[in-house]
Amino acid sequence: MITTYLFDLDDTLVDTKIYQEIYNKILQKLKEKLNLNDLTLSKKIQSLQLDLNKYGRYDSGELCQKLDQLDLYYEILEAQLKAKPLVQGQVKNVFVSLHQKGKKIGIVSNSMRRTIELYLKKYDLKADLIFSSEDVGCKKTEDTYWQTLIENKKLNPEECLMIGDEYDEDILMAKKFGFKTFYLKEMGRLREVLEI
Repeated sequence: MITTYLFDLDDTLVDTKIYQEIYNKILQKLKEKLNLNDLTLSKKIQSLQLDLNKYGRYDSGELCQKLDQLDLYYEILEAQLKAKPLVQGQVKNVFVSLHQKGKKIGIVSNSMRRTIELYLKKYDLKADLIFSSEDVGCKKTEDTYWQTLIENKKLNPEECLMIGDEYDEDILMAKKFGFKTFYLKEMGRLREVLEI
């Protein structure tokens, strides 16, 4: 029996278009704040040895963190959150339904803890546990992430359902450690987790 529902954040609960929308603004503000031009910023970013994400961009939060500019990042992100709703439409109803059934809800993400908490607060979502890549120092593509999640949160993987949009890291890795999984191929299917 499933007692705990573990949700990925980006593109599972949150529409990641927000990061695309703020990306150029963040780069512009970084240039201004650090007194850099396009070329010097590009060289600075390359020296950080960050990976490009699936959209061919650097993670703007990770970039700002490496440049010690997280306050700038959250100032821009919070302003964008005020401008438009970005949580998937069904999320609030799914969370409420699961809590009414006595289920626990967790957020299991590569995102920074502060980002996760920002979304939960902004959209009034209640989670029983949060586990971020910051808690373990690696991403969901590594065994250590899942081992530490299980140990730190005292989870029985057989009683947990991991819901995510990234097949390799949310589904294959979770299955490797005994979690039940739900592959969210399309964001509009989130309500289907209530039928499992």
